[in-house]
Amino acid sequence: MAKTATVKNSSRPVTVARNVLIVLGVIDLVRGIMHTFVLNWAAENIARIAPHPDALMLLGVFGNSNLLTGALYLLVALKAREIAGYILGIIPVAYLVGVVGIRLNGVSMQSEFNGKYMMLVYFVVCIVTFVYFIAARRREIER
Repeated sequence: MAKTATVKNSSRPVTVARNVLIVLGVIDLVRGIMHTFVLNWAAENIARIAPHPDALMLLGVFGNSNLLTGALYLLVALKAREIAGYILGIIPVAYLVGVVGIRLNGVSMQSEFNGKYMMLVYFVVCIVTFVYFIAARRREIER
């Protein structure tokens, strides 16, 4: 009898990935609120950037996309949990593409940007969970 590539969606790796995506969705919603509604405070106390109107406008726009990603992560986790692990793999790749684009344009930071430490943890969690998800799903399929 041939092995089938389907694995029940309630498997442990799917559940772990789903739960991590829920946490990241909530974090992105909080980031979105901070970047959009408490913008000046977040710029001064967390990012530690000069409150230049253009920088604040960019933070606000980024806050809008944080609200969007947070809502989408929650939607995927609750309605399409079987792809949650793959989304966790896409997240750091998308940010990496963005960093490459920024570097190619010669842009470098001058502020402390304290949010980078939280984002580093965010990416490590995505990568570790994605690797676990792929390895565990492969083991399930091989059984």
